[in-house]
Amino acid sequence: MADLSGKILIVDDDRDHLALVGRYAASAGHNFQLAASGTEAINHINSFTFTVVITDMIMAGTDGMQLIRHIREHSPSTSVIAMTGYSNNYSYTDVIKAGASDFIVKPFPKDELIAKLRRIFREQSLLNNLRRELQYHKDVSAELLAAKNTVQQANEVKNGFINTISHEFLTPMNGILGFLELLTETTLSRKQQDFLHLIQLSANRLMGLINQLLDFSHSEDRRQRQDISFQPHAILEQTVRAITPKAKEKGLKLSFHVEHDVPTALQGDPNIIQQILNSLLENAVKFTERGEISIRAAVEQEKPPDGIILRFSIRDSGCGIPATKQEEIFAPFSQADEYLTRRHEGAGLGLAICTRLVPMINGRIWVKSKINQGSTFYFTARLRTLSPSSPPQNQLRA
Repeated sequence: MADLSGKILIVDDDRDHLALVGRYAASAGHNFQLAASGTEAINHINSFTFTVVITDMIMAGTDGMQLIRHIREHSPSTSVIAMTGYSNNYSYTDVIKAGASDFIVKPFPKDELIAKLRRIFREQSLLNNLRRELQYHKDVSAELLAAKNTVQQANEVKNGFINTISHEFLTPMNGILGFLELLTETTLSRKQQDFLHLIQLSANRLMGLINQLLDFSHSEDRRQRQDISFQPHAILEQTVRAITPKAKEKGLKLSFHVEHDVPTALQGDPNIIQQILNSLLENAVKFTERGEISIRAAVEQEKPPDGIILRFSIRDSGCGIPATKQEEIFAPFSQADEYLTRRHEGAGLGLAICTRLVPMINGRIWVKSKINQGSTFYFTARLRTLSPSSPPQNQLRA
C-alpha cells in the first residue's frame, strides 16, 4: 500500500458537493483525491494510505457508516471527518462511536472545514512525533538490554576466571604457609629467622589478596539474604577481636561502642554486616600508621514501620582521602592514589565488595575524610527489631 501522507480523500455521491469540497481543500493547498461512492473510496483506501477521509454519511450502496468501519479496520491511522445533514439518520454520537474523528453539518462554510483539517493535521503530526519517540525509546531500551546482557555475560566469565584461578592458588598457598609454620619450629639462625619472617609476611599478604578476590567474585553471585536473629554487640565484638592482632602489631588503639538505643537483638543478615565491617576495619588498619580506630553503632533517626535503620561508622586517624578521590575508591581495583598502592599493598577490592554487599541489607555506604586527619566510613542496614533497646555496652579496647 502506497503512503500518501498529507493527502485527503473526499467521498460524496453528490458530484456537485464533491467538487465544492475539493475546491475548499485546494484553496488551502491540500493534496486530495475524489471518490463519488463508498465503493470507489474503499478501492482507494485499499491501495493508498490517506491522512484524512472526508465522507458523506448518506450514500447509495456503501454508506458513510460502513466506510468508517472499513477505515477503522484497514487503515486505523487515518482520521475521518463525517459530513452529515440536519435530516440525517446518524447523530454526532453515532459517527464518533463508529470511529470518526470529527463531523461537520452540511451546508458548511469553507473556513469551518479548513479549521477542522488544520486541527487534525496538527494532531496527526503530534501523534507521529510521539510514535517516533516511542520507537526510539523502544530501540534504545533494546540496545541497553543487549548491552546489559553482554556485560552480565562478561562478568560471569570474569568471575568464573577469578574464582577458578583463586582456588587454584589456594591449595599451594596453604601448603607454603603450612611448611613455613613448620620451619619456625626448627633451629634457625637469627638471619634465617628474619628471612623466614619476611617470607611469611609476603605469603600471608598473597593469601589475603587471593581471599579478597574470592570475596569479590562471590559478592556478585550472592543473591539470597539470610533472615535470622543476632546481637549487634556480639557482631562488633567478634569483628574487633579478629582484627586486634593486626592492630597490635602497628601499636593502634582499637575500640567499639554500641549506643544505648540499639536493640539487644535484631533480625537480618549478620554475615553480610560482619563482612562489611571486616573489610572496612582491615582498610582502616592498613591505612593508619598511628593513633586510634573506633567503631560505633547507632540507630538512625529515620524509622521504617517494620524495624530500624542501624548506622555503623568506622573512624581512623590515617592518611585521609583527597576529596576528588572519595567516589573513585568504591570502584573495583581502586585506591585513593598511586602512592597509596606502593605504600599499602592490596588489590583495591575491599570497598568494592562493601559497595556490592550494602544493597543486600537495604543500606548505603559513604565516607567523610580529610587529608592527614583520617577518614570515617559509614554504612547502614535496614533491620527488624525483636526486643526493647538494650542498656549501654562497655567498650572493648586493644
